[in-house]
Amino acid sequence: MLLLSIGLPGSALYAHAIPQVKPQINDSAASNSVKDADTASKGPADQLSVIVQSLQEKRKQRKELQQQLAKATQEDEKKDLQQRIDELKTVIKQLNHSFEQIIIGGLDLDPFSDGPAKPFDWKEELILATKPIIDALKDFTEKPRKIENLRSKISLLQEQHDLIALALNAMTRFQPDTMARPIKEEFESVTKKWLQRQADNAQDLEIAHYQLASLEESNKDWGQSLKTGMVDFAQGRGLTLTIAIIAALSIWLLMRSLLWLYQKKLVPPGRRNSIQVRLAGYAYRILTGLLVMLAILMTFYLANDFLLLTLAFVLLIAIALSLRHILPRYINETRLLLDIGPVRIGERLIYNGLPMQVRSINVHSLLRNPDLKGIVRLPLSALDDMVSRPDIDEPWFPCRPGEYVMLPDGRFGEVLEQTLELVLLQMKGSLVQFPAADFFRLDLLNLSRQGFVVVVIFGIDYKHQAQCLDEVPTRLNDALEHALAQAEFSDKIVSLLVEFKEANTNSLDYLIVVNCKGEAANSYFTINRLIQKTCVEVCNREGWVIPFTQLTVHQGEGFKALSERNTQIHQQLNP
Repeated sequence: MLLLSIGLPGSALYAHAIPQVKPQINDSAASNSVKDADTASKGPADQLSVIVQSLQEKRKQRKELQQQLAKATQEDEKKDLQQRIDELKTVIKQLNHSFEQIIIGGLDLDPFSDGPAKPFDWKEELILATKPIIDALKDFTEKPRKIENLRSKISLLQEQHDLIALALNAMTRFQPDTMARPIKEEFESVTKKWLQRQADNAQDLEIAHYQLASLEESNKDWGQSLKTGMVDFAQGRGLTLTIAIIAALSIWLLMRSLLWLYQKKLVPPGRRNSIQVRLAGYAYRILTGLLVMLAILMTFYLANDFLLLTLAFVLLIAIALSLRHILPRYINETRLLLDIGPVRIGERLIYNGLPMQVRSINVHSLLRNPDLKGIVRLPLSALDDMVSRPDIDEPWFPCRPGEYVMLPDGRFGEVLEQTLELVLLQMKGSLVQFPAADFFRLDLLNLSRQGFVVVVIFGIDYKHQAQCLDEVPTRLNDALEHALAQAEFSDKIVSLLVEFKEANTNSLDYLIVVNCKGEAANSYFTINRLIQKTCVEVCNREGWVIPFTQLTVHQGEGFKALSERNTQIHQQLNP
């Protein structure tokens, strides 16, 4: 606590009580007074001596004023003397306080003050409940505030010191010996008042400088202060926090272990995702949270650390108030956690354009596509806008790594790898990648999954019309069966079909269909080429003509007449 100033302007009111000594005011006297005030002692013992001397003077002045009050007869004079006595009492009390403060090192004595009893006020009680927090912040900034207040006080006292010096210097212009007696007495009274004010100001300034030096000196050893603070924290509030954390973790681990034993030993595997089991599990977790909070609060209470206890209650109140705004969202999330919401475990939903299976619903839910590498971890709130449906044995993706696909544009490739982001294909010796969602929407053919067929249309010339329905398909079928049987993929051929298809414009066409297993997908173009090669070999061996596309232009009668007319004109011009 800062020391109160003892150099009050009101000291002029009791300056008349000072013994009447004729002052000889001149330049040397004024300068000596200022010099004596500026050369005040610096040590605490000297400070105490100055205060005791001032106390003796003030008490003497009070005694004289009390004697004058007893002899006074006029009411105005009594009031004036009583006012001076009251002011002297205030100054004496301040000097006693300053004396005690110097002895005890400037300690704050507010805790020893007793306040008057007050009626119950819930607002005031609420403030008292938060008082530990305010006190902690106040203690944290106490020393900087004291230093700043002392500096402001020293600045004000120095300004008063300069004004007093100017006032005393102005008094040296007068010659009291040449003045009339009433004027001289009043002049001496004013002079004594300013001399007393100068002494009081010098004393206040010296005390303020001493207190500021003491506080700044304590700031120099910051390393020791930091060490002491850390040790005090570790032995006090830090130990309390450690015990609270250990108690909370112990209860949490115990309750967690009991829950694990219940779910693993007492609940059948088929019922672990049932609503009853999940509801019991989440209720148990809520109970665990309540017990953990109770353990923390009891630790703070038993340790008598009301600052931490108040902070814990404030935190709980803030959480309770925030629940008012987020309670609807928590209700929706609770339905999801109980597996009775729009998204349920094991069902199928669409996420980022891909079908995903809901593997688990928790604080962080897991989605996965069985045919794609990787998982998606989503916060529980992200499932609010989604809807799942039961799986009906649908494919999760058009293909898998190692399978062969035919794209809509006719490109053929092997699937090397597929993740939630990309699908990597090998096409004609090069690597091509597609975004997984775009690839899923393609109307592609999977040649490896359910097998495939190779369809070839082969035609011969109309010269062989007589044998086109019996001999030709038989010869082609026998030759293709022999060729396919000799191929390395012969065991992957399921069936062969050779039939007359149609009488086309320039040829007699045959439909050749080879049905293959999926394992032969990498030989798709090889089978096509083998069919073409075998059919050409049969035609060469049997002498069958393979037609080519012909363009025949038919001219009408009008074109014929025009041609004859052009011929006649040409003959006339060239006889």
